[in-house]
Amino acid sequence: MNITINLPVSPAIKKYLTTRLGNNYHLTNNDWFGIIFLNMLENKNNKYYEFIGKKTTNRIETFPITISLSMADKNGFIIRAKHETQINKIIDDVFRQDMYIQALINKKEYGIEYQTSLSNILDAYDITDEELTIDSLKRDFIRKRADIESKLFI
Repeated sequence: MNITINLPVSPAIKKYLTTRLGNNYHLTNNDWFGIIFLNMLENKNNKYYEFIGKKTTNRIETFPITISLSMADKNGFIIRAKHETQINKIIDDVFRQDMYIQALINKKEYGIEYQTSLSNILDAYDITDEELTIDSLKRDFIRKRADIESKLFI
């Protein structure tokens, strides 16, 4: 028997997770997402039912995660709003870092412009401009480019 946990995410993050993990993700501790998610799960405890006033208006989609009953017994099956926010931030950071590193490699190795790489990656994940704008990505990339370049050995 399995339990399904619906993680609220933005449309862009849902497309990223679906592409990377599949439509029917079963929680496991053998991949990066499973390890993060398992460490955020808790057992039912009334003292943790507080509302966190974080902005969650862009989380209109859900990413379903199934977990076996035995794993839920060991690790818990409740995900707090605070942890939802942390998971979303981690996934968004991983997604953006992957894109930015790929854009830097494409520019250095193949002479492909940064904007072209970013646009192609968004197209590959079928992420529209309404879900994640290329302008916001470019601004974020410009802010972080020097730091990422200093960490890469390319």
